[in-house]
Amino acid sequence: MPSPSVRSFRILALTGFLTAVPSVVGVPEGWFPWPYVEPVAGSALDSSALNHKPAGSRGPIVVRDSIFVTSDDGARLRFWGCNLSSNEAFPPDAATAERVARRLALGGVNIARLHHLDNPWSVDSAGSLWTPGSQDSIRIDPAQLDKLHRLVAALKAEGVYSNVNLKVSRTHTEEDGFPASIAQLPGFHKRVDYYSRRHVEMQKDFARRLLSPKNPYTGLSLAEDPAIAVVEINNENSLLGLRTRDIGAGLHLLPEPFRGELQEMWNGWLAARYATDDALRTAWSTGATPVGSATTTPASRWFADAQPGNDVRIESPHTGAVHITIGPGDGVRWRSAAFLDHLRLVENATYTLSFSARADATRPVEIVVGRDDPLWRTDKWRSRGLRSVVTLEPEWREHRMTFVAHSIVDVGSRLTVIAGHQTGTVELRDVRLESGSSTAGLRQGQSPRAGDVPIPTDPTPAQWNDWLQFLVETEQAYVDEMRRFLIDELGVRAPIVCTQANYGGIAGLVREQASDFIDAHCYWQHPDFGGSSGVWNTGHYTINNTPQIGELSARWFGEFGALAQLRVAGKPFTVTELDHPAPSDYAAEMYPFTATFAGLQDWDGLYTFDMVGIGLPAEEDTGALLTFFDQHHHPAKWGFGPFATRVFRHGLIPPLEATRELHVSAPFWAEANHLDVLWLKHRTAQDIGFLTDRLSVHEDLLPADRPTRIQSSDTQTNAGSSARLVQARRGQVYLVDAPAASAFVGYVGDDTLATSRLEIATDSFGLQFAAVTAVALDERPLEESSRVLVTLAARAENQGSVWNAARSTVGDVWGKGGPPVAERVPATIRVHSATRRAVYALSHDGSHAAQVEASWDEAARVLEFSTRTGPATLHYELVPTTAR
Repeated sequence: MPSPSVRSFRILALTGFLTAVPSVVGVPEGWFPWPYVEPVAGSALDSSALNHKPAGSRGPIVVRDSIFVTSDDGARLRFWGCNLSSNEAFPPDAATAERVARRLALGGVNIARLHHLDNPWSVDSAGSLWTPGSQDSIRIDPAQLDKLHRLVAALKAEGVYSNVNLKVSRTHTEEDGFPASIAQLPGFHKRVDYYSRRHVEMQKDFARRLLSPKNPYTGLSLAEDPAIAVVEINNENSLLGLRTRDIGAGLHLLPEPFRGELQEMWNGWLAARYATDDALRTAWSTGATPVGSATTTPASRWFADAQPGNDVRIESPHTGAVHITIGPGDGVRWRSAAFLDHLRLVENATYTLSFSARADATRPVEIVVGRDDPLWRTDKWRSRGLRSVVTLEPEWREHRMTFVAHSIVDVGSRLTVIAGHQTGTVELRDVRLESGSSTAGLRQGQSPRAGDVPIPTDPTPAQWNDWLQFLVETEQAYVDEMRRFLIDELGVRAPIVCTQANYGGIAGLVREQASDFIDAHCYWQHPDFGGSSGVWNTGHYTINNTPQIGELSARWFGEFGALAQLRVAGKPFTVTELDHPAPSDYAAEMYPFTATFAGLQDWDGLYTFDMVGIGLPAEEDTGALLTFFDQHHHPAKWGFGPFATRVFRHGLIPPLEATRELHVSAPFWAEANHLDVLWLKHRTAQDIGFLTDRLSVHEDLLPADRPTRIQSSDTQTNAGSSARLVQARRGQVYLVDAPAASAFVGYVGDDTLATSRLEIATDSFGLQFAAVTAVALDERPLEESSRVLVTLAARAENQGSVWNAARSTVGDVWGKGGPPVAERVPATIRVHSATRRAVYALSHDGSHAAQVEASWDEAARVLEFSTRTGPATLHYELVPTTAR
């Protein structure tokens, strides 16, 4: 997926994005406006009492017994967090800083991730640490640092800890003393900044300038302040590669002198490992894949692959040739393609793809060898060793690509030509995908002692495995160096993590061994931007627009299942970016599913992305959703905050008792590049256990002579789970049943569903998809609680949003100003109750808007009320009738 690191402030400007939208719109029937307002103190929507104030008053956050605790009392602390990115991390004045902190605390947030502090795009709008008007990305501007310090102090006062990010989006230029080729590096200089000495030293200098000065509002530096709970070294980055991509690939494309610096290190590593060139040549030729075996099978055929809203037609006389015509579509590259299926590949074997190709005009296409399964949605970027962009011309040209296959599990493989960048025709002929390579290995005249062994592009398996080992060790050296600097020289007291463990494949597990905890990022159906460059364009993007709940299964549990499979045993686990971006018809699933599943798996931190406009005074806030990632303006997200924060932070969903732990054998690349593949391989045709077992990976790799295995606990796998999947009349529903909290998430329409304490009978409505939750605000069992909050939400969007026919985008018609509108969920709610209760519909601020008619069956101990009529609201509060 495109890097999420520029999500906030290259997206939708607060001004200007509404100007082209028609001004005359109405609220659809069955929908109602739901603005964000600050909750009334003490109301059911005020979660600020969950925070201890000030943050850090119980001592620094430390890791003990695999969890975060406050050091003075040893009490466990789970983080429900948010991201404050770019401009949001630099409130212009004290009043704004205090307003941001207060609103976060009211929403149950107890940690803020200070993100994109080093970005280049908001320098002139005072949304970065660099001096406005300058080209300097070395010296921190004192005025900007003062704003950040003031925010940290305001957060601290409200019981909100800070997570300080170091390297995120810093982008050097020639003005910083780099050669002109610096402009050709990957975005934000990812991968290169793990080994380029100048980059590493400048990261240290930046950390010193940021973490060492005293904060005048607290009297402590960020390095020593106990309200700084976490320090992250390098956001979403791995020398081996980005999230779920082919690890190790693409580094030969770096410009000089950066490629030369890496090649020099590679040759030095080889020279130290192999005493002679002959020894190296022999090692790389050992186990080389035999040349010439075809991968096609009798069932192999070419097929058009057009996603909704796109048009692809093919002509293919045989497997070796295809003529592809791409008709008008949405311009998103992967949505118009053709593929050759039923290919037979073997794990950790070399393959060579060769073909001639031309197009009607100069155009890029992507060539991918991946999983032969149209329903597999783990990540559209996932391949089995080959993903390469080639530029085609009207003239026929030959192309050759060599790769080592990985992740072969469950189904066969396919060769895909991705051509949705533009309309027109693409032709391939003489297509051959065969085993081996006649030119792989150490070539005559090459020697690491001469420094001329290139970065591998035509490898034997042994050669490629050496390359991966070199990259892993280089990453480990970087992490060790940065940690020593932060701890020994700067005196950082907070737990430190390098980067997200789902960057770099299984190598991320090895890299993060030195980190104090494990972190990851997760987005369900991140917007996909048209064009080959993937440039952010808020008027040109698409989403699949399907629910994660509807696609959960025993073998794959959505993006969150993939996270569960990389949690490391014995360390805290956090997800510092997560979202179900707007526009989407299914965002209501995000908070209830996230909080409860993370509770089952016993995770330690969840941070939603992003909090754009959280500090705006009411008179300046249009009320509308401002970005793909807006949280507090989104009724179907923020509306479930009171449920999610209590459920997760206070552990109202008991962790699963049964455990399954994956022990990975070294070197792991002989089996797979990615952990989810290993889980599939070693639970062949079986339930992985997402809702029955706490999943984890052992931190240490097994010796090479010990095979990968999964170790299960003796606890019965069906014992103690508070969640399950059920097939309702209209589709799948995720059901949560715990003493103090219950939830239904999914296709609840036109059906009756029940947990042991909550029942719903829902009319047919909209898309039949919604979330319905109940939580005890005093954390007692629902039937005994003095205050129960019931929340219902289905679709929510800006007023006047205009979807396309495929319902995959609203383009630039995001809607007019004013609060978003939410869809009413028409239902009968039955809550088990030991006593008669009054039911109140809540206003936007959590106050009681009106009492709702309710009946109480004393014999059955069930309270019943309807949401079909009365005040339009997301929330109902149940209190004893004697309470005011």
